[in-house]
This record gives sequence, structure tokens and C-alpha cells, in this order.
Amino acid sequence: MLDLADLSLADLDADPEPILAQMREDAPVCWVPALAMWFVTRWDDVQYVDDHPELFTANTDPSFLARALGPNMMTADPPVSTRTRSAMLPSFQPRGVSGEFVKNRLATMANDLLDGFAADGRTELMAAYAEPLSAGALADVLGLGSHGAAAMWRWCSGLCADIANFENDPAKRELGDETKAELGAVIAARIEELRAADGPIAGGGALADFVAANPEDGPLTADEILNNVRLMISGGINEPRDGIGLVIWVLLTEPHLLEAVTDQPDLWRRLVEEVFRRYSPVGTITRQATVDTEVAGVAIPAGQLVSGVIRSANLDETHFANPIRIDLHRSERGHAAFSTGPHRCLGEWLGRQEVRVGAQRVMARLPDLKLDGPVELTGFEFRGPRALPLRWTAP
Repeated sequence: MLDLADLSLADLDADPEPILAQMREDAPVCWVPALAMWFVTRWDDVQYVDDHPELFTANTDPSFLARALGPNMMTADPPVSTRTRSAMLPSFQPRGVSGEFVKNRLATMANDLLDGFAADGRTELMAAYAEPLSAGALADVLGLGSHGAAAMWRWCSGLCADIANFENDPAKRELGDETKAELGAVIAARIEELRAADGPIAGGGALADFVAANPEDGPLTADEILNNVRLMISGGINEPRDGIGLVIWVLLTEPHLLEAVTDQPDLWRRLVEEVFRRYSPVGTITRQATVDTEVAGVAIPAGQLVSGVIRSANLDETHFANPIRIDLHRSERGHAAFSTGPHRCLGEWLGRQEVRVGAQRVMARLPDLKLDGPVELTGFEFRGPRALPLRWTAP
């Protein structure tokens, strides 16, 4: 039987899969003392929590997201969250700034990074490629390209350390506070520059769209823009970074999948979706019970925090046939890796393109590619390869 009394965040960071599998089997809705919240681990139950904001609000107290980023669209329920989401979503669609970036600059950015080490014959791909590609892509799309990929990654790491700080480590909280303030100053200055301009500013990106947006109830405030851009940086870099690493790792450890996408390139999109479902780089959604209620027959008192574990829902044996297997012809479509409902990830389309194009460029440019050492997946809230050592035949 599962012993929840001794379960720690470190256990979940190291290897959540067997723990979550046992939860789904023995205690699909359970209280986790170390994190002071309920875990909901099956697909239907996670969907129920997400579909009933009147019972499970995103406006939680305490809120890891609001503490690390400031109040944002993920810490509010519709219609409050709908205002910023509706104003910001067009920039991340194929016809927006993101579409223009993917069409004209994404492959070039990937190739430029590969040019930096293709002749070496080996590298650690997460730091050399996946990280700067995902950080640089979002910097370009947002209009913060002048700060560079390294600064974007540093901001992302600082914010995410506090977002995933379920056990309230003071050092992680301090890092999060420092990052929140530094990034806030950078974004606030950019907003003022855009508002003061007489016309379009070169490289204004999505930030210029946010400043120009004019919803029915008035333009977005500086805090609305600032807090939600912090949200985009915290969530819009980790997931494609880890997604690129996971796809490459999967292809190198499951040769039949590499053969399939080589023979049928249209299967690349299916591969990306299955990798996101199977490994879920982002782990949870957090809600708070507004009233005494229950999920799957388990009573949850009003005021208690509830974690919908989307990583577990994506592996629910009652919803997916053989969920551990990456199946490029899977009949069950859809997954929760980008969350669901009104809080679905704003940048999911852009993230998918970064992972697909980024992984395709690696496989095309580095011949005879092989792993150059063991690969360890780490993290619970944000999970991916700690490192991805590779070697290939250098030109």
C-alpha cells in the first residue's frame, strides 16, 4: 500500500511515475501531507476539477503562481481570466507574431545554434541547443530579443524555482523574489517605451500587441501585461526545452519510432503529441475547493488546495490503452500536457512548432547520432532530461 505520510517532494522529483501509478490504483484522490494538498490523479477526475471552477477555483490562497509572478490569467477564473487571455492569444496563433517567427526565423535560429557545435562531434544538447533555442524563440516573439537567450533562461529558471517550491524552501523563494523584481523592471521599461512611441517599434513583438490591445472593458494595464509576460517566460521556455530533449532521447532509444518518422515525415506531429502526453513536461494544475465537496467519492473540505496531476492523467490506464507506449497511431486523441479548458496554455501552438522543428533540425544535421552517456529525467512540476550527451560523425 502507498505510504503517503513519508512521501516527499524529493521522491516525486526523482521518479513520480511509480508513485502516481500506485495513487491511480489505490488512492486516486489522496491527501499529501508534505505538500499540504490533495492529489487528483485520474483523467476523468482531473477533468472534473478543471471543468467546475465554482467548486475548484484557480484563484487560490496561497498561490504558488501568484507569489512567484503576480496575479495572472492562470490564477483567476473566467470571466476575469478571459479578458487577458482573449487579448493576448492572437499573438500566439499562426497568423500572429508567433506564426511570422515560425515561418521566417525558427529554422534559421535552430541552424545557427547547430552551426556552433556541428563540427565538434559531441555536445550536451540541453545547454547547447534546447535551452537557447526555446529561450531565444520566446524572446524574439515577445519583443525582448535584445536581452538574449541567456537572460531569458536565467529569468525562467529563477521564476520556476519558486513556482515549484511546494515545500517553501527559503532560498528558492528568495531567488524567485529577486527574479520577479528584475524581470518586472525590464518589462515595465519596455511597456513604457512602447506606449511612448509615435508609431510601431522595430522588434516590438507580442509586447507591442499587448500594449495596443483594447478589450471592451478597456486596455490592458501595465500589471496585467507584466504579470502575464512573467507567466509566459516561466511556462513558455521549460516545456519546449524539455520537449526537444525528450523527443531526441525517445528517437535514440526507440529506433522503430525514428524509422517511422523517417519513412513518413507526416508522423512527426503525432510523435511530438505522444511525447508530450507520455512525459508531460509540466506536471500539475492547482485549484482550491470553494465549498465542502468531493471527487470520486472522497470528501474535500472547503479551502484546501487540490492538485490536478496532469502528468498522471496522461498515463491513466482507464483512459488510454497501454499509456506507457508511444503510439504514433493511437486512437485516443488529445492529452492534458498543455492543461485543458479555459486555462489551456496560451503558447501551445508555438511550443509544438519549436519542438518539432528543433528536433527535426538536430536529426537532419547530425549524422549517425547516438547517446554519449546515461540520460536522467528529473523534476516533478517541470520534468525533462537533466542533460542529453550526444555524439555523431563530425563533417
